[in-house]
Amino acid sequence: MPTVINTNLASLYAQNNLSNAQNNLAQSVMRLSSGLRINSAKDDAAGLAISQNMQAQINGVDQSRRNLNDAVNLLQVADTSLSTIHEMLLRIKQLATQGYDGSQSGAQRTNIVDELVQLNTEINNTAVRSKFNGNSLISSANTIDTTGTIKNATTFGGMTVSNMNVLSAVKGGTYNATYVAATNILTLTNGTSIGSVELSNTVLNSSQVISFDNLGISFTVTNPTGDTITNDTLGAALDGDTLKVTAGSAAITFQAGADVQSENLVTYDTINVRSNGSGTDSQMTNLGSQITTMASSASGYTSAQWASAFNTLGGYVDTSINYISDKRSAIGALSNRVSYIITNLESQSTNLKSSKSAILDTDFAAETARLTKGQIMQQAATAMLAQANQMPNVVLSLLK
Repeated sequence: MPTVINTNLASLYAQNNLSNAQNNLAQSVMRLSSGLRINSAKDDAAGLAISQNMQAQINGVDQSRRNLNDAVNLLQVADTSLSTIHEMLLRIKQLATQGYDGSQSGAQRTNIVDELVQLNTEINNTAVRSKFNGNSLISSANTIDTTGTIKNATTFGGMTVSNMNVLSAVKGGTYNATYVAATNILTLTNGTSIGSVELSNTVLNSSQVISFDNLGISFTVTNPTGDTITNDTLGAALDGDTLKVTAGSAAITFQAGADVQSENLVTYDTINVRSNGSGTDSQMTNLGSQITTMASSASGYTSAQWASAFNTLGGYVDTSINYISDKRSAIGALSNRVSYIITNLESQSTNLKSSKSAILDTDFAAETARLTKGQIMQQAATAMLAQANQMPNVVLSLLK
């Protein structure tokens, strides 16, 4: 190697090595201070992409666990309410058995019916108040199947039928409309449930709501013409028509995994256990109807009629107890399923976090070794740079 002054190659080599040592030392300090092996994309581009995908999955899994914890609480609310209704049904069974006893007087049986009425009322109140974040759990409403011949925006005899609403129809099914001109009564019946209403005359642009309260079915009729529409005309137009009602079952769905797919969805189908004619189970409805009938007819019952009434009530309450038991069993099974899913998601989250840590986090044992090496290399490079910068001085001895 020639002896020169203008270009000190040894110094340049020492400077490059010092720069590399300082960069490595700075990287070790960053990793140790942040706890992350990857602090920017240049540290490990592929590793960064993989770790971020894992983090997205971890976020989804952890949120799913929180979702399912809400599901557990929701199911507990539903089961607790059904448990209360169960207790009331068991009491109704006891009262039905007591009322069948022939030694009871009519007044005593009337007192029993008074308690039955209160229990029936509270069954329905419990169903309505059982909500979770505003969602009804055991009193879902029904829906209308508009394939019936009575439907929105349909004109009958100059009248527009609109605002069809199934407030709380019994179980569902097909209702047939009949009109009797002599009494001016329009009737809807599906063979077991009957509702009747008296029609009115309708003048220019006026409307009337035809509501079958006990069925929970109503619709509005409006006269869009300048003529008076008589009740006979309207009744004749509606006579023979049909209305199809489908019992509703609103679903509350929870995502039980990071991915949106059917296997990761857990659904609670809300039910309607009301016994006031607006539920979805015929036995609960029959139970409530029987209690209402007994309350209205108690004063005129003979001993034989009392026995028949309580016997009928006993049969209805038995099937109602079985119905509630089935629903509670389904809720219990779903609760157990959710518990297993939560356990599985906890394991998934732990394993994913372990895998992400192996890619993203700093290995302090290895990195502190690199830090020590970097410090030594920096000191050595600095010392060698000082030596290299002194090397051109040898030229002065040649010039003397």
